[in-house]
Amino acid sequence: MVLLLCLIFLTALTLLGLSASAEAILQNQLAANLQETERAKQSALAALNWAESWLLTIDGSAPENCTTDCAGLKVHAPGDLPVNLETEDLPWWLEHGYEAGIDPLSGERLSVITGSSIVPPVWLIEVVHEVPPADDGSTDLQIWYRILARGNGRTDTGISVVESIVVRSWSDDGSNAQAETGSAIPCPGSMPSAQCGRVAWRELR
Repeated sequence: MVLLLCLIFLTALTLLGLSASAEAILQNQLAANLQETERAKQSALAALNWAESWLLTIDGSAPENCTTDCAGLKVHAPGDLPVNLETEDLPWWLEHGYEAGIDPLSGERLSVITGSSIVPPVWLIEVVHEVPPADDGSTDLQIWYRILARGNGRTDTGISVVESIVVRSWSDDGSNAQAETGSAIPCPGSMPSAQCGRVAWRELR
């Protein structure tokens, strides 16, 4: 009887140990997945912030949107991008977008944006709305852009896609007069009332 009771007691302890071990493994996996998700999100946000800053500070006239390959910055026309582009793979993003940190107009690397990811984060841009300049010259061309960015974690499973809506003005003469917009990022524009900066953002994946 004593031997039987010892065997039952040892069996119960073994089952409890196996259950605790399985729980610990599961918790470690959940923590690792959460960490990968956060790394991917930070990578995507870093690319998004860089793209916004670059767009809001470039000089010259407004880039033309196009549906085919064009010189310099490829600004996608409304409706040109897939509906669920957050499900597209990395080769598609590299084909239609740009690596964060590289000037798409000159190809020069301005900074290194990684966000602890295994691959560089990528971004692309689309025009969603335009307001033409006033005939009397009181307002400049205003364009609302949709910027999307994709980031990875340290594995292929950690992927994040974020987007923002950015508005900025473009003067007809391409001047770089600074508008007093209150934005944290300088925005070239000739009118003090020119809108400039991020107006909305969300996480797609």
